Amino acid sequence: MDATMENKMGLPPPYEQMPPHPAPPPSYYANAPSPPPPVTDNPRTLVVTSAPRTNTASIKMGPGPTGTVCPTCNKSIVTRVEYVSNNRTHIVSAALCVIAGCCCGCLVPYCIKSCKTANHYCPQCRAFIGTHVPS
Repeated sequence: MDATMENKMGLPPPYEQMPPHPAPPPSYYANAPSPPPPVTDNPRTLVVTSAPRTNTASIKMGPGPTGTVCPTCNKSIVTRVEYVSNNRTHIVSAALCVIAGCCCGCLVPYCIKSCKTANHYCPQCRAFIGTHVPS
């Protein structure tokens, strides 16, 4: 077949051979000076003056007062607990109001500790220790 016959049939022209790998582009930093070496004349020393704090998220808290070590004052304590209403308390209250049909039943979840979140505090330094959310 000749070239005119290939063009009439709609075939593309033959491809030329390319070199296997093109040469990489020139480096832009060829003439740049090298960075200075690090200075090691004055080594730095890290001094720790207090013990690092423990992660309060890893401390398991119960629904009532819990014995633990306070991460702030490092004393062995029994936590002081404050119960706070949460979304679960409000949802249970609304459900009781709808089911019972009166407003008297909706006050019950606000009187029950198991419907509230327990926030634990240190009795010595009053620092927040952790929380227990009822399941």
